[in-house]
Formats: sequence, C-alpha cells, structure tokens
Amino acid sequence: MRRNKKGSPGSIPLNCADKCLLALDSIGERMYIHVILELQGQVDSVRLKEAISSAQRAYPVMRTLLRSSSFRTFREIQEDPGEAVLSVAEPTQFHHTGPEGFLTSWMNRPFNLWKEFPVRVLLLKRNERESSLIFTFHHSAADGLRALLFIRKVIESYNNERSKNLQSEGDIRINRKGDELLEFAHSQRSRVEHYYRKMLSSLFHRFVIAAIPFPTRVFHDRSGKSKELGFCFSVIGPTEFKEIQSKARAAGVELNHIFLAACYRTVEKWNSMHGKASKRIRIMAPVNISPKGFRYVVSNQASWFSLPTTPDDRADPVKLLRKVRSDTINATRNRIAFSLVYFFYFCSRFPLFVMKWMCHFLMITRTYVDSIVFTNVGFIWPKSGSEEPAVRKIGDAKILNVTGSAPVVTPMGLSIASGTYNKNLNLSLSYRPAMFSPEKAQKFLDLYVEEIKSYQVGA
Repeated sequence: MRRNKKGSPGSIPLNCADKCLLALDSIGERMYIHVILELQGQVDSVRLKEAISSAQRAYPVMRTLLRSSSFRTFREIQEDPGEAVLSVAEPTQFHHTGPEGFLTSWMNRPFNLWKEFPVRVLLLKRNERESSLIFTFHHSAADGLRALLFIRKVIESYNNERSKNLQSEGDIRINRKGDELLEFAHSQRSRVEHYYRKMLSSLFHRFVIAAIPFPTRVFHDRSGKSKELGFCFSVIGPTEFKEIQSKARAAGVELNHIFLAACYRTVEKWNSMHGKASKRIRIMAPVNISPKGFRYVVSNQASWFSLPTTPDDRADPVKLLRKVRSDTINATRNRIAFSLVYFFYFCSRFPLFVMKWMCHFLMITRTYVDSIVFTNVGFIWPKSGSEEPAVRKIGDAKILNVTGSAPVVTPMGLSIASGTYNKNLNLSLSYRPAMFSPEKAQKFLDLYVEEIKSYQVGA
C-alpha cells in the first residue's frame, strides 16, 4: 500500500458523484444505503468483528475519515479499523420498542464522516436462532452494487474462504490524481457519433426544455419537516417471480423494463385514488457505469436515467412497456447517463459549501427532482451462469434473505429498491414518515407489487 509523505496509509480522492452525494447529505438529505441479511442460526460477534476489519483492510475506503485542505475534501485512510463499526443488540435492548422500532431508530442514526467510518454494522439478535445483520453505508462512499462487494468480503472472511476476486485487495484510487468517472465518460466519445453534442443536448433538454412543468409528485397528506425515514418490505416468491420472468422473455423485454413500467402506472393509480391528476411522471433509475479496472473498487460508479412519460404514454400498459424498452435502449446506446457525469463534475469543481447551496436550490425549486427513485441491483451474488446464489451461509447461520433500501430526497418522499436472492424478488420502500403514514407507505408498496404481478405485456 502506498503511503503519503507523513507516513499515513494514504488518501482516497472523492469523485464527482461522491462530492455531489456528500453535498446533498450536508443539507439534511440523508444519503444512506442499507442492506439487511436475515439469518437463521448462531453468529459469533467476535468472529464477525474480525471479518469486518478484514473487509475494511481489503477495501480501505471503509476505514477513512473526511479531511479538508485548501478547499479540497478527501478521505484519509486510518491505519487501524478500530472496534466501533459493529454493534450488537440483544432482545433485552428492544423490549419496549420491539425489534423493528429499534432497527428503524438505528438505521436513522446520523453519520459524522469527519469522525466515523462510512459504514456501520448491526447484529440484531431477535431470539436464540434468528437474527438480522444490517449494513449501513454512506452513499458518498459506495453505491448499492459496490456495497454488496464489501458485504460479500465480510462473509468470505468470516467463512475463512479465499476471495473469488483476487483484485479486491487494496484500492487503485489511493493517492490517485484525476476523476475516474470523468475519465471514463471521455472514453465513450469513440463509441458514440457526435458524442459531445449529444451530451450537451441531453443536459439542455433536462435542465431547460424538460424543466417546466416539473414532474408529478406522489400524493401525500402530511407536510412535516423531519428527515427521518421509515421502511417497509415485500417479497415476491419463486413461483410468481418465475411467471414474471417468463412474461418478460415472451415480450422480449428485460425485468427492469417491467419494473419501471409498473412504477409509472403505480404512481398514476395512487394519485388517481386520491383525486390527483398525474401529468408528467419522471422516474430516476440508477445505471451502473463502472470504469474499466474499477469493477472491484468500492466507490460510486453509477449515474442515472430520468425517463419521463405522459398520460397518453401510460394509457396502454403494452405501449408503455414498449416505450420504456425503446427509451432505455436509446439512452444506453447514446450513453446518456454520462451527460450527468459532466454535470456532477462541473458542480464538484466548486467548494463543498457552494455545492451545499446548489443542493438547497434543487430541493427548494423541486423542478429538477424526479417523481420517484427505482433501483434494481439484480441478482445478488449469483453463481456464474446460474441464478442460484453463491453465498448462502455465514458460518453455521443460513442467509434466508437479502434486502436493500435506497436514499430518499424530500421532494420525492419515497424510493423503491429491489434485488433477487434465492429466487425471491425482494422489494423495499423507503419513505418519509413526515409525508406518508406507515399504513399508506405499505399500501403504496402493495399496489406496486400487484402492478408488477399483473402487468400486461401483450401477445
């Protein structure tokens, strides 16, 4: 591992996405990613702590603290991972709140990245045989896919397994110059005709042409100011999920196309149920843009599409699905997600306090914030060429399920995340209790699940 002049293990620069997420978090829009593993069997907390420390050594970004010098913010690697990352909760500790209340409170605990690492872990023991293992990541340090890399490393270390990925040791960004996302965006110009013109056109369309009217908001009947989050979950079992996969194959579309189309229709149905018309609905869908050589680096390597639909687009579910497929393919072919990398980089050239005011502007105007977030991490830890999960145990404890959740910004009020583990499609809804009651949040998620199950794909 390279060291800086002072003899410390080194520093890791923030890329443009890291800085923008950090700026959002600094104005109270908590940028946290949660991953919950439901376990059956005993887990040794001492052994788990050692496994987490091992993963932090393999992915040093997870043992960094924020530092600032000459208006530049960076992550300073700490020599010792310490012992503060893992917390263990016994049933006696949540006697009054119940396990879910304790869990929600823990997941909402603020990060101070200047004093603590961008990951924390909770082993919540529900009883002698059942527990939940919760990993919380600050989004400015990792996206959802790379968070799963870290967790898999923890499990491999706990199981004394040799890593399947020999590139996971170290971090090629240590003391590195330049922004890997910007460099990767530049590398796409040879693959797309009139590349820079398309990047400018995309940004002009998003921030000027498509700015008015702003996207439809999901109906809510509360107007509190709290930034706390609530969570609800749903599972589509193997039989029903297999039927959805069969429908997607028969229609020549991907699962993501059905998930996105169903999300548009769910927002419209929900608003209609509450007497609100939906004009333009725009969904923020994260896209993996991992640069070459960075596949096994824990960081943010994602941008997103923001694809709008009108009431006419959503009137026929079959036509909507075709539009979603066509728009997604077109955006992918023309590398539209990279246009936002250029925007992120422009914003990141300003000091953090200036970026905070930019974020305030985005939240207050609401114009550029989409209707809802939908993110799908796909199959979690699959074997090569198979949908069977390669990771099924941590020690003697069986991993029954894996569920993740995405951040939420105020104008949206909620976000949806999905992932597939052990042939189950797991969906989670993160929401602002200041805007949605727990009952209404669950009803929205139930409506979405039913829309996915019953979605008409055509002949």
